[in-house]
Amino acid sequence: MTGRIAHGERWGPLGRALLDFHRGATAARIIVHTDIWIDEPTPVEEFYRPDDQPLPELERTALGLCRGRTLDLGAGAGRHALELQRRGLEVTAIDVAPEAVEVMRERGVDDARCGDFAALNRERFDTILLLMHGIGLVGTLEGLTQFFDNAQNHLDKNGRIIFDSADLGIVIPEQFDEGLDDWRAGGLYPGEVEYRLTYGDFEGEPYPWLFVDPVTLTDQARAAGLRSEVVARGARGSFLARVSK
Repeated sequence: MTGRIAHGERWGPLGRALLDFHRGATAARIIVHTDIWIDEPTPVEEFYRPDDQPLPELERTALGLCRGRTLDLGAGAGRHALELQRRGLEVTAIDVAPEAVEVMRERGVDDARCGDFAALNRERFDTILLLMHGIGLVGTLEGLTQFFDNAQNHLDKNGRIIFDSADLGIVIPEQFDEGLDDWRAGGLYPGEVEYRLTYGDFEGEPYPWLFVDPVTLTDQARAAGLRSEVVARGARGSFLARVSK
């Protein structure tokens, strides 16, 4: 019988999986459902990122671009926040799943909070970081516009947003190109997909996720009065972007 996570309906399965892994269930798997790929059972280890495993090159590059006081948004199990702390940066790590925040605190993240932008009041940062395609949390292109507006309220002068995404025009070129035609004709942007997480008996609610291509990203950033640049590229259409005032 499938259960429902009471809190954080979308992210409850992931929070629970991270905490179980942290407590010793290192063989645990979480199933990622999407409307563009087949269901994918994924080791929770890939989300937890144990300290003894090296980070992917794109993420190491991203951490090297962080400056000053840094907000790790959607921080998960806190691996990136911990690495930035080791480098001497002041880091605030935020996640909506309480279990993830518990894991971060136990791993040694100094400032781990439960919530999103609303939990920050008027605090400002030099860098806002979203990794592991964390910009997808905005859900849609409209959500990306709203995110840029909110982010500017929390960025200091000369602040930057660092994140990775994937260009589906490279990953699934024919499907993406056809989707672009529909989008221009008034349909949905083809990088707007639907996800759902299942962990053991716990089934999360469906949620929107955004993969944004670099050209569209540039247009969206410019409309918000920001500048976007691709600073590195990885496998399977992935890329690292820096968006700044």
